[in-house]
Amino acid sequence: MTSTTVLSSAEPAAGRFGWRSGAALGALAAPVLSLGAAPSLREVVTTALAVAVTTAAAVAIDRVAGDTRTTVSRLAGWATVAGSSVAAIVTPSGLSTVIIGALLGAGVALAAGGRSSALRCGGAHAVGAMTAAVLLTVVIRLVFGDDPLIRWWPTALIAIAVPGGVDAPLGTEGRTRRRWTVAGVVGAAVALLAWTGANDPQLSWFGPVVANGPRDVPEVALTFDDGPNDPFSLEIAEVLEERGARGTFYLVGSAIDRNPEIVRDLVERGHQVGNHSYHHDYWRWLDPRYPELDRTDEAFERAIGRCPTTYRPPHGQRTPFISALAAARGMEVVTWDTSAMDWSLTDGGEVARRVLDRVQPGSIVLLHDGLDGIPDADRQVVLDALPIILDGLEERGLRPVSVDELVDTGGSLRNC
Repeated sequence: MTSTTVLSSAEPAAGRFGWRSGAALGALAAPVLSLGAAPSLREVVTTALAVAVTTAAAVAIDRVAGDTRTTVSRLAGWATVAGSSVAAIVTPSGLSTVIIGALLGAGVALAAGGRSSALRCGGAHAVGAMTAAVLLTVVIRLVFGDDPLIRWWPTALIAIAVPGGVDAPLGTEGRTRRRWTVAGVVGAAVALLAWTGANDPQLSWFGPVVANGPRDVPEVALTFDDGPNDPFSLEIAEVLEERGARGTFYLVGSAIDRNPEIVRDLVERGHQVGNHSYHHDYWRWLDPRYPELDRTDEAFERAIGRCPTTYRPPHGQRTPFISALAAARGMEVVTWDTSAMDWSLTDGGEVARRVLDRVQPGSIVLLHDGLDGIPDADRQVVLDALPIILDGLEERGLRPVSVDELVDTGGSLRNC
């Protein structure tokens, strides 16, 4: 027997732009809240994409969920919107914003979609509502700045919109579809937010992360990952020294054991060194015990008799367990806010251009003097790019320093 859905007689006709359900559209502009005070063109484009994805997700999930809303689906939707709104507020504009936007749209659909929703109205109504929502967001940012209480408005709009939904009896088929939709949205939200928090180098969801220094000081930190590498680590150090600069080298434990003399030389010449795991692979970060930290510290102790005060997770991947282990050892987790993705390039000029296009006061710049701890990886591209980068920083009045100079990490070395 085919089940039928009984709609409340009080429900507005399909396509009607009710004020309750229409209010929910305002929340779809929440990704705009991730924009900084002076966003770049790239950030603006990314945010616009996030708003588009948010809206598309809301419409798609609304169609899948059907014409009715239950108490469970409303609560799941409201919780998803609340979590996504908080995430949007604390997350810098980027790919993470797009992912959060998709979850936000799904939450809006569950909380306030249905036959009476503005999501079912004509295109002109939808465009008008979204335009008003974006303008409202911009006004809020201009008037109230980064006040977190004011920026909670997307969640408040959903709280208003939720009572506008319609409860109706559901047959077996309807209940099954509702359960799978809610379970799918909540499961996807948990999985995507967990993956985003673990992989985005600028997010501190799983523990404190140093991704940049003060923005009002004309200094940047040049950091080099995956060494020590013979001969490129010391050649890069020499280029820095010729310009009166010092770098921070995040070293792989297995490579330290092969080239301990390079580590000693870097430290003696005044450069900072940091822990960058022992194997630099793609899966050991999932181990809650994470022995990579201690094993790399042991390699440092053999090489120089001291251990670093900072740890950089390979590929930026980390868990709450890694953050807790690093904190227990007196180590700061240091990531970056500027990357040229030099591992995929062969043109030093292009590497330099990418860095100089993105760098700003307080930036921590990610470069590579090695690749995954491979002892003889060819890093000529970074060696070619470095003089151009240093010239560009000088023109901008930015002084290259070590991470410890940019951000107080309690000194560069500690007792093991």
